[in-house]
Amino acid sequence: MRNLKERVTLGTRAKGLRPLKADLHLHTAEDPCDRVPHTAKELISKAADEGFEVLAITNHQCLTFNQRLSSYARERGILLIPGMEVNVRHRHVLLLNPPSGRKVPDFSSLSALRRPDTLIIAPHPYFPNPRSLNGYLLKNLKLFDAIEYCHFYSHRINFNQKAVAVSSLHGLPLVGNSDTHFLRQLGTTYSLIYAEKDPEAIFEAIRQRRIEIVTRPLSHLEMGSLLGRFFGMKIPMKKTVSTSPERSKRLRLPLPFRGAPFSLLLSLSSHFWDKLDLF
Repeated sequence: MRNLKERVTLGTRAKGLRPLKADLHLHTAEDPCDRVPHTAKELISKAADEGFEVLAITNHQCLTFNQRLSSYARERGILLIPGMEVNVRHRHVLLLNPPSGRKVPDFSSLSALRRPDTLIIAPHPYFPNPRSLNGYLLKNLKLFDAIEYCHFYSHRINFNQKAVAVSSLHGLPLVGNSDTHFLRQLGTTYSLIYAEKDPEAIFEAIRQRRIEIVTRPLSHLEMGSLLGRFFGMKIPMKKTVSTSPERSKRLRLPLPFRGAPFSLLLSLSSHFWDKLDLF
């Protein structure tokens, strides 16, 4: 990836269809596993301001979807697709429009969910994270409809490269997602899908590779800053001592873990990646 933003064409454009700006991997404050600062409505409002037309909120192990939220999105021009990020043998898998919000304990259970109105995506499969699919992807490749191209990369560090190679070798489409945990991540990587604005039509368009990715590499400062914030989501926090009532409510990382440079250094440590579930 070069420059600030580059469109990567992954398939043929469908004549007569305009592209839908989509992000299919997003987290909100309703997530039971991560401390995400924004609510589902705040995310939808921000996405509408940025011209998104298709979203899937994919909180961990739960569906964040109801008619009120769907209507809120629709009023802002957005199709909200039900979704969740499930743990399959402790590895992350994205399910879009699943038949239920039940857990999926193993890959044999995942195979029962393969249907035209459900999409199964391998998120950040080769990131150095204990929750990434890694070898489980190739072992169960026939269960997946698409592979994610995740926003978290730079010019020098890009764990998406193996996902691109697997996609090319096996003919699975790539889907660009932000895996947003903080609103500033939204729009860094997303997809343009050539389909009617309907879940099943969108899923079929992805399977047929009528999709493009719009993405840009993060600077090392951006990566370090995000890692610092992710790290703060996962470890115990300590209160700031302050005479200001407003500032005293804030939480800060313990001193050794503050600052982008140190966070970036941690990102290059395999021990850090193995111990911390970022995504």
